[in-house]
Amino acid sequence: MKSYSSTSSTSKASSSRKSASLPPETVDYLKAWMMSPEHIAHPYPTEQEKAQIRLDTGIELKQLTNWFVNNRKRYWKPRMEQGKKQGAT
Repeated sequence: MKSYSSTSSTSKASSSRKSASLPPETVDYLKAWMMSPEHIAHPYPTEQEKAQIRLDTGIELKQLTNWFVNNRKRYWKPRMEQGKKQGAT
C-alpha cells in the first residue's frame, strides 16, 4: 500500500500563483455591462465588445471569458430565474 504525505505538493504551486480575484472596480464594470438593459437578455459579449472591455479594464481574455462563464451561472442566471418567478405570481 502506498503511503501519502500529509503535505500537499500543490501548496508550492498555488502560493506562486497570482491572486484569482479581480479588482472591485473591474468586477463592478463587468456586472454593470452584464446587467445593462442592452445586454441583460443575452450577456454574451461579441469579439468587439470583449476587445473594448479588455481595453477598459486591462484584464486578459482568459480572465474575461472565465468571469462571464462563472457569473452567468452564479450571478445572472439566479436573478433571471427569480424575475421569472416574480413575474409568474
